Amino acid sequence: MSQIRIVSINRERSRFLVCPFVMSWGINRVTDRFFRSLKGPGVTAGDVGKAALDAFAFIERTGPLELSLEENENFWRHDTKYKTWRAFARNNDLVEVTNYKDKEYWVYAYPPRGDNADLDDEVWRGTVPAGASAEELGRAVMDAYAALDEWKKAHGRRAGGHEPAVRSAGLCDGGEVLLPGPGEGFAERTSAAGEVLLAFERAGRGGDPVASLYLAEAEWDAETDGGEAWDEWLERWEEENGPARSVSREPCAEGPFTRRWEARNGSCLTVALLAPLTGGLAVMLCLDAARPGRRPRAAERWEGELHRIARA
Repeated sequence: MSQIRIVSINRERSRFLVCPFVMSWGINRVTDRFFRSLKGPGVTAGDVGKAALDAFAFIERTGPLELSLEENENFWRHDTKYKTWRAFARNNDLVEVTNYKDKEYWVYAYPPRGDNADLDDEVWRGTVPAGASAEELGRAVMDAYAALDEWKKAHGRRAGGHEPAVRSAGLCDGGEVLLPGPGEGFAERTSAAGEVLLAFERAGRGGDPVASLYLAEAEWDAETDGGEAWDEWLERWEEENGPARSVSREPCAEGPFTRRWEARNGSCLTVALLAPLTGGLAVMLCLDAARPGRRPRAAERWEGELHRIARA
């Protein structure tokens, strides 16, 4: 048995998925033959630490396993809305806890995983003494996630200028998409992580954003009406704006089509499906406008920008 024991922890919003690595065919591989899925705002550092210690105990008593390739590739499919590994990896923050037998625990936080879900150098590391309690180990894991959150804030990108410019973004399937930058005062606010490939915001008089235009990859079920490609974004949008009360659909140039949802607070979400990709994904262009009824002419121009870019 390897002297190195590893436990992976994937955080998706308020869910922590804890899985151990075991020796399989001569190397350490992650498995869900043991796992803990901790959900909700009531999860404590002690809960996370206990789950990690239980995972280490599983490694100790189980020894090497013969994992199939399918089993190794599907360990992550617990309490997640994502249907592909790429989408899961992009939207889950990874912390690993490593233990050399009878020595201290090392806790590593890694930057957001990209298209190929590869790990770069860690952005934070800490140690916990051997024999530490579940609370102590869990606090170190929470410290790692706090440091990772700060790292993501510090590494967001902001491009100056308001002149439309062509921007490019790499896709999960290895392709590339070119996006004509929007006018109408939109400035780039692309984040360093997540399924959003390019993002632009339009600030109001007080400096707060009144509209966001972004290009994103999303789950796609290959149905003609968009299916789950709409559902993921609509769910997130409704969390902030409440249930959508009306839906409209219209063609967008020759191929793509758009849908527009309105909420009771007056906000609207417009999504144009651009192109289904291989591997259950699609590229979409989204416009999120806050209370466009107060600025109907501006909202009309913003949607005009969305259609112009979608046609391009």
